[in-house]
Amino acid sequence: MARERPSFLRRLRSIEEIGAVAGLLSICVLLWLSTGEKFANPSNLLQVARQGSSYGILSVGMTLLLAMGEIDLSVGAILTLVNVVTAIALREGTPMPLAVFLGLALGTSCGFLNGLLGVALRIPTIIVTLGTLSVFRGLALVFSNATAVANFSKESLLFQLGSRSVLGLPTGVLVMLLVGGAGHVLLKHTAFGWRLQAIGSNAQAARFSGISLPRYRVAAMTLMGLISGIAGVMELAFLQSGSPTTGQGYELYVIASVIIGGTALAGGRGTIVGALLGALLIAVIRNGLVLLELSAYWGTAVTGAVIIAAVAVGNLVKKQ
Repeated sequence: MARERPSFLRRLRSIEEIGAVAGLLSICVLLWLSTGEKFANPSNLLQVARQGSSYGILSVGMTLLLAMGEIDLSVGAILTLVNVVTAIALREGTPMPLAVFLGLALGTSCGFLNGLLGVALRIPTIIVTLGTLSVFRGLALVFSNATAVANFSKESLLFQLGSRSVLGLPTGVLVMLLVGGAGHVLLKHTAFGWRLQAIGSNAQAARFSGISLPRYRVAAMTLMGLISGIAGVMELAFLQSGSPTTGQGYELYVIASVIIGGTALAGGRGTIVGALLGALLIAVIRNGLVLLELSAYWGTAVTGAVIIAAVAVGNLVKKQ
């Protein structure tokens, strides 16, 4: 028994998502003890899952980027721009499938632009996206005249799907799981994912082995744009209006979700499952603040504290 116990602990520590699992369970138990049925109510839990679905969808793309050592700060702004442009297209009478296609194409184009600028100008992605964050959000304000975009038919299939549940789960949660499953396969079971992690682990060695760093950088950023577009369309489907304020601050929550989930901030490895669990943890914390009747503004402060704690714990486990 004495020999098996250390082996069990080593296997437990080797699980990349162990920090996110422990954190999520701990916070849920604390909220259940402090709020009782308010938190544990099935309708509230489903609402938490739906709120976390946008963070979860975005965290899939961010995991791919962090695994190769890159960060995109414009994901929330791309979501906003796609949300507004898709809503305007629907308001102008564009058929729903075409409007959704335009939104996804716009998100993909924004991601491609981020990658192309970084490669062409030889600027770190974090700097490029810091600039495009303002550009995309400014365009959303211009296109919408800084007001919510509505006044379109709510009978569209898109809005019906956004307000419905399938197999007892909100549509947004199912989309998050589908995107997460595809991202997991891409990262763990394809040459593309292995090469992203190889670049994040040692870019110089990856270059010497024949991996085109610019090509993969542009490809990963383009994929991040597509995923941001999916999140923007799903936000529109649920809220049933396009708003230039949708997605503000999402980049912080998404990065927090990925780091909490166990993805290395310096690159080299990533876990989609951990990122989704991290997104749910962020949603649970924000829901808990509401149930405890605390100001929602505390959510940003608590999220920052959770990021620091997650990185600290991750470094401690790595040293052990």
